[in-house]
Amino acid sequence: MPAMVEQRMAVRRPLLAPLVLGPWLLGCPVDVPPGVGMVSASEGSGSGTITAAGTETGASEATLDGSSSTGTPTPAVCGNGVIEGAEQCDCGGAPCDLEGLGGNTCADVDDPEAPGPLTGGVLDCDPLQCTFVTTTCSYCGDGAIMGVEDCEPPSVPLPQTCAELGAGAAGDAICNAECRFDTTSCTDCGVRFEFDRCPEGWVALQLHPEAAPPSWQCGLAAPGVGPGPYPSGVWGTNLGGPYVDDEASGLRSPAIALRGCVHAALEIRVRHWLSFETAGPVVTDGGNLQVSDDPDAGWTTIEPVSGTLYDAGPLQTSFSPPDGEVGWNGQNPDEDGWVESRFRLEGFSRYDPLYVRFQFGSDGSGSADGWFVDRVELFEVP
Repeated sequence: MPAMVEQRMAVRRPLLAPLVLGPWLLGCPVDVPPGVGMVSASEGSGSGTITAAGTETGASEATLDGSSSTGTPTPAVCGNGVIEGAEQCDCGGAPCDLEGLGGNTCADVDDPEAPGPLTGGVLDCDPLQCTFVTTTCSYCGDGAIMGVEDCEPPSVPLPQTCAELGAGAAGDAICNAECRFDTTSCTDCGVRFEFDRCPEGWVALQLHPEAAPPSWQCGLAAPGVGPGPYPSGVWGTNLGGPYVDDEASGLRSPAIALRGCVHAALEIRVRHWLSFETAGPVVTDGGNLQVSDDPDAGWTTIEPVSGTLYDAGPLQTSFSPPDGEVGWNGQNPDEDGWVESRFRLEGFSRYDPLYVRFQFGSDGSGSADGWFVDRVELFEVP
C-alpha cells in the first residue's frame, strides 16, 4: 500500500481544494503516528509538501515580503491592478483611480522634464510600464492657476496685499517658485494708504504766502488729464487739467504712529504718475518727498533708493520751497506712466509720530498734466 500512495501522489494536477488525508487511503488502512500527517508531492514546477490540514508548503510558497521561501523575489506583474516591486502605479487596465495611482496626484510627483513643479491636472499611469504619465499635469509657471497653486509668477508683488491675505498691515506678499503665497516679508509694523476712496487726514497746503493756491485734489482725473479716469481715485495736482503757474504746495499725511516695530529701518513706497513742464535742458517744475516728526518745526527731504529716482539738477520754481531742491522734474524718462519709488528711512523710531509730505512747485510760465499719487505704504524692513 505505501507504494500505491507514492504512485498516485506523483500525478501532476492543480490544487483545486484542500486535500485532507485520513488514516484510510484507497480502502487501505495507513498507520499514522500522532502529530504526523504529511505526504511528499510534486505540485506544478516546484516541490513541496501537502499537510494533513490541506495546506501546501515548500520552495514555491510565497512569503509576506514578496519572495519565495528560498529567497527568490516574486516578479511584479504590470497590469494586475496591484502596485508591487518597482512599479509606480498599476491601474489594472482600467481608467486610473486614486488607488491605482498609489494615492498620488500630479502635485505629489516630480518630473525633471517639466519646466516647473507639478501642481495640478490629471495624473495617469502607463499600462505597459506601470510608471506615472504627467503629460496632462499642470506646472508652476504655465500661466494658469491650477491644483494646489495660490498664484502664478511673475505676478510679483501679488495683486493681493499682506492685509488682504491676513498676514500683516504692510509689506510684500509674493508668489514663490512653487506658486504659493509667500508672506514672510509682511509685517504688522506698517501702514498702507490707498487713495481710491480719499482716506481721511490727507490735506493740501499752500507752502508760500505769495504762491498760487494749491491745486491738489482727490478723486478721479478727467479724461485726457494725467492718467485719465483711473479705476481708483488719486490725489493729484488738478484733476481737471494742468497744474497752475507759481505754485508752491504740499500734500501732507496725517500723523502716522508705528507700533510693535523691531527693526530700525523704514521703507516708504510711493506709486505715482508724473508729467512736469519740459523746457529743453532747463529744469523748472517738479517735486519731492519729505518727512517730519513735527510739521511746525521743519521738514527733511529724502531721496529714493530704488525705482524711479530723482532727476539731475535742482528744481527752479518761483518760490522756496521747493526751489533749489532735488526732485522729479520734466527730464524724467519714466514720465507719463505709473511708476514706483522706494525710500529708506533709518532710525525712524525718532519720528513719533511720523508725517509724510509731497512737495510740489512750478515757475511762472508753462505747465503740464502734473503729479498723481495712487498709493503710499510705510513698513519696517531689516
